[in-house]
Amino acid sequence: MQACRTTISETVLVSAALAAAFVLASGPAASPRTAARPLVTGPAARTVAPSEIEAVRGFWSQLSGGKGSATISARALGIEAYRPHAARGGRVRVVIESESPAHARAAVVASGGRVERTAPGLVQALVSPTTLAALAERPGVGRVRAPYSRIENAVSGEEVGVALASAWHEKGFTGKGVKVAIIDGGFAGLADRQSSGDLPGNAITQDYCGGKLGSDGHGTAVAEIVHEMAPDAKLHLICVGTEVDLAAAVAYAKSQDVAVVNHSVGWEGPHRDDGTDPIGAIVSDARANGILWVNAAGNEAQTHWSGTYVPAGPPVHRWDPNGDVGNSFIWPNDSAICGFLKWDEWPAAASDFDLALVLSGANRLIAISEEEQGNGEAPYEELCLHQDSGQDLIVFWAIVGYNVVSSPRIDLISWSPPLQYQVAAGSIATPASSPAALAVGALCWQSRSLEPYSSQGPTIDGRVKPDIVGHDSVSGSTYGPFAACPSAFAGTSASAPEVAGAAALVKQAYPTYAPDRIKAYLMTAARDLGAPRLDNVYGAGELQLPKPPDVVAPTVTALPGTARRGHMARLQSRISDDSGEVGVLEEIKLHGRVVARLKPVWFSTAVRARTVAVRWKVPAGASGTYQHCVRAVDRAGNATARSCARIRTK
Repeated sequence: MQACRTTISETVLVSAALAAAFVLASGPAASPRTAARPLVTGPAARTVAPSEIEAVRGFWSQLSGGKGSATISARALGIEAYRPHAARGGRVRVVIESESPAHARAAVVASGGRVERTAPGLVQALVSPTTLAALAERPGVGRVRAPYSRIENAVSGEEVGVALASAWHEKGFTGKGVKVAIIDGGFAGLADRQSSGDLPGNAITQDYCGGKLGSDGHGTAVAEIVHEMAPDAKLHLICVGTEVDLAAAVAYAKSQDVAVVNHSVGWEGPHRDDGTDPIGAIVSDARANGILWVNAAGNEAQTHWSGTYVPAGPPVHRWDPNGDVGNSFIWPNDSAICGFLKWDEWPAAASDFDLALVLSGANRLIAISEEEQGNGEAPYEELCLHQDSGQDLIVFWAIVGYNVVSSPRIDLISWSPPLQYQVAAGSIATPASSPAALAVGALCWQSRSLEPYSSQGPTIDGRVKPDIVGHDSVSGSTYGPFAACPSAFAGTSASAPEVAGAAALVKQAYPTYAPDRIKAYLMTAARDLGAPRLDNVYGAGELQLPKPPDVVAPTVTALPGTARRGHMARLQSRISDDSGEVGVLEEIKLHGRVVARLKPVWFSTAVRARTVAVRWKVPAGASGTYQHCVRAVDRAGNATARSCARIRTK
């Protein structure tokens, strides 16, 4: 098996693997079906036949040339489980799904654990690994699992110019009066960015990530882009670590009357990626409460594969017609990778697949995720590992089919450098896949071409995504200046806040617009790319703000004058406007009664006032003092109140 090395920009990987959720296979005695299992709280798992185990062990042995054990010593290569949610004191962070959160909270306390936070149907807690089995059996506990895995969609201001936002700023549309929340994994360097003027000093921070608000600069870079696009918007910087934290962040955003949320984050967990999962429910709740949710589409177009299972002799999937059983990639030294395997048999799998990571060349098994399916478990496997071997490794993902009873669609999502076998279609991330999210893909700002990593639709249930594409590889203080695509701040993490900032400008201009109308405004104004109208690569097209709206009414002041009976009179007024043209509508009154209405006359104008005149034929028998009353209207329909002045006849 051959793999080409592809250089990509640094990606921040954050997984939610539980301590003790899996162990690495190592030593001659290890086998794919003897490793510790992720949490299973349903009926007892079925027994796997010894012949099934031996078939897979023999397969790896055959690949490795039959030289001893087919399992490599992972720790000898500096490979270990990646456990960002492990807690101090030997505790682990878990999420409990329950229809009775009060009972679930009581179960945690009774097990000696501590409840950290709750959300509808979810309880987040710190517990001892030794109490997990007992906790899962307590009343009110539906399922105990690891928190969802989270990735910040960065691969690190040109965006104002390419989005045509400068003209809006010149017209006074700067996001003033609009509240925007950036919900992210951290805001390192915030004080420095504020002192340099890259971020406003009045930004409000909220920590729902356990004191780690300053641990990651990704959110800071996102906030920089929102601030450049909407410099007068009120920013709320909210840090989260789990999906339960995310629910708390949305509750806070609702309490603060936030109008726009930017979330440059993707999540993976044991749910169908169609917006029906807990993350999707959180996004839908925000949208139902008047918040426009702008989400990065994801950077998985080159690290996603979708298809159906094709066995290659033993129960191992082949990726191509030639029988290749490995989907290889470069694993950089001192980095973490995650693999997620899903198949479309939700909510409970009928088939049983496993996900293995194998060292290429030696073809030795490194680790395998082998949760049992077929007894009510989710169709989902996950592996997250870190390596510091001192060198880049060539490895591959392998799919093992243990009990395949149908032919479901299978999706492999790899948080890693690009895969050997890629399928861009269907790579849209969660929660960008939610119907309630405005999903944003990425174009290189300089070339206006699609970034190869920008995730694409359709969603698993057939909807078009992304909704629009913004611009990435933009300069900033956090990730540095642009050099070439990708560079500086690259990834859909950068294109999403550009769209969120544009949404804030639209909200200021049209305060009554609800989220759906703001979304439609931006999508209608987008420059169509690819297939006509909506498509699964560009959505509605490239973000291009239209000519800024004219919401400023002109000014008009009627000026007094004199007129000769039977002659043409000049009825003078002072007008001004910023739109370039104003129509003047005149009425002539005598003793308060309208005696004549003149046709509108249009004049060019500017912000500085000028004097204009409309001609009126004075009746030969006119006597007394008349009034001329004038109103002004611009091309956008903004009109003034009536202004009147006396016209003395002689």
